[in-house]
Amino acid sequence: MSYKQEYEGKDQVSILSFQVGWEEFVVDLYDVKEILQAGQIRKLPKALDYIDGIYNYRGEIIHIVNLKKKLNLDEYVLYQSKYEEQEKDLSTAKKFIIILKVDNDLVGFYVDQIISIDHVDPAEIVGLSPIFQTSVAMEFIKGIIKFEDRPRIILNLNKIFNEVEKFRIQQDLSSLT
Repeated sequence: MSYKQEYEGKDQVSILSFQVGWEEFVVDLYDVKEILQAGQIRKLPKALDYIDGIYNYRGEIIHIVNLKKKLNLDEYVLYQSKYEEQEKDLSTAKKFIIILKVDNDLVGFYVDQIISIDHVDPAEIVGLSPIFQTSVAMEFIKGIIKFEDRPRIILNLNKIFNEVEKFRIQQDLSSLT
């Protein structure tokens, strides 16, 4: 489903803005189950490199995805000096976990900072332009929101795992029970 079809006929779209590394992203607030301050994460041996571990979320074991690693954000830094300043601030800041339902399973995503919850006009959401530069793979992008200061990528976190990764994650969960 394209971003046009998804938001067609809506008066406004509620979004959650957050920061991962130097980049700000948004997700559709409708997809968010809960936002938590990061707690105790248990490491998993032999997990995928971007899985930081598992977390007990209300009695259910969920995987915690490090979005900085999954989206390869360390490899592409446009504003180096600004990034270095932010890294110092973020290293001491409290991290958050955004809980989403991905393919009928709950998954947590580490983010560095929650920025805001906003409501935008669907007319402000556009498709990905060939001239828009980002290190984020196109399959993870639902659209772009034209904010006044700079555009923000709407992430499609439901597409964050390919079939092999989904299988590995299911195997991880099966081995815990």
